[in-house]
Amino acid sequence: MTQSKNTSRNGQPDRLPLTVIGGYLGAGKTTLLNQLLADPAGQRIAVLVNDFGDVDIDGRLLESTAGDVLTLANGCICCSMVDGFAETLETVRGFSDRLDRVVVEVSGVGDPRQVARWAHLPGFSPDGVVVLVDPLSVRNRSDDRYIGETVVNQVAGADLVVMSRTDVADEAQLVRTEEWLADTTGATVLRAPVPTAVILGPRLRNLPDENAPTLTAHPHDHVSITRHLDGPVARASVETWIRARPGGVVRAKGLVRVTDRPADRTVLQVCGPNSAVTVDGPWDDGDQVVVAIALPGTPRSALVKWLNLLD
Repeated sequence: MTQSKNTSRNGQPDRLPLTVIGGYLGAGKTTLLNQLLADPAGQRIAVLVNDFGDVDIDGRLLESTAGDVLTLANGCICCSMVDGFAETLETVRGFSDRLDRVVVEVSGVGDPRQVARWAHLPGFSPDGVVVLVDPLSVRNRSDDRYIGETVVNQVAGADLVVMSRTDVADEAQLVRTEEWLADTTGATVLRAPVPTAVILGPRLRNLPDENAPTLTAHPHDHVSITRHLDGPVARASVETWIRARPGGVVRAKGLVRVTDRPADRTVLQVCGPNSAVTVDGPWDDGDQVVVAIALPGTPRSALVKWLNLLD
C-alpha cells in the first residue's frame, strides 16, 4: 500500500527536495519565482526569499500571513529569510507534511553552489542549481574587473542554465550567449520559458500504477516519460543507466529498490549533466517509479530504451 505523501514507512517525513535558483542582479530570478508561485504545476512549494516586497502575489491567491511566512491558497508558502537562512530552513521543516519541495532564491551576488550545500541538512535533499542569465548583459558582465569572477562562478557552478529575456533578445544575441555558455559551463542551457517540471524536477508521488513506460507531451514540446517497476533492480543496471543517458535528458528522478539493498529507498537523480544515486532511508512501500524529461527533438524511442535499462 502506498504511504501518504511526505511520510516514510518509519513515520518520519520524507526529505524535501531543495532547488537553488541563482543568477546575477537583474537576471530574472524574482520573475521566475513569481511564476512558480502563481502556477506551481500542482506542486506545493516553499519559496525562500530575502524580501517579501519583491514577490508579486495576487491578493486572491494570498490566504494568510503569519510573521515571516505567507500561506497561499494553492498550497505554496513563501518565507522571508530575515532571521537567517538556517532559521528559515528550520521553519520550513515544520511545514514538511504539507510541502513537496523547497526553492531558495540566492542573492544576485551570492554563490548558488555554496547555498546548495544546505540541502544536505536533515530533512532535505539536493535537487539541483538553476542559474538564470540575461543574454543582453551576461557576456559584458563576465569581463567586468569587479563582478566578472562572480558572474562566471555562478554560471560555472550551475546544473541548469536558463536564458531569460528571450522575448527581447534577438536570435544573434541568444546564439552568441549560448556559445559563451558552452565555453563557460558544462550545464545544460535552455531558453525561457521553461516548464516548471524542468526547473524543479519531476514529481514522483501519487502516480498511476502502470508497468509500461508512458509518453506524454510536455509544455513547450518537452517530453515526459514515466516507467513503473515491479521489483528491485540490479546495481549493475543502475550504473549502466547512469552512463547511457541520452543527451537530450535534462531532468530525471526515480525512487527504486536495488537488489543489494532491497530494504532501502534509493533515489536516482539527473539534473543537467550531473547524476546522483543516493539512499535516503528505508523503503516506504510506495511505487517504484522513474520519470524523465527531455528536450524537444529527443527521440522518444531512445528515452524508452534508456528507462528499460533499469532491470
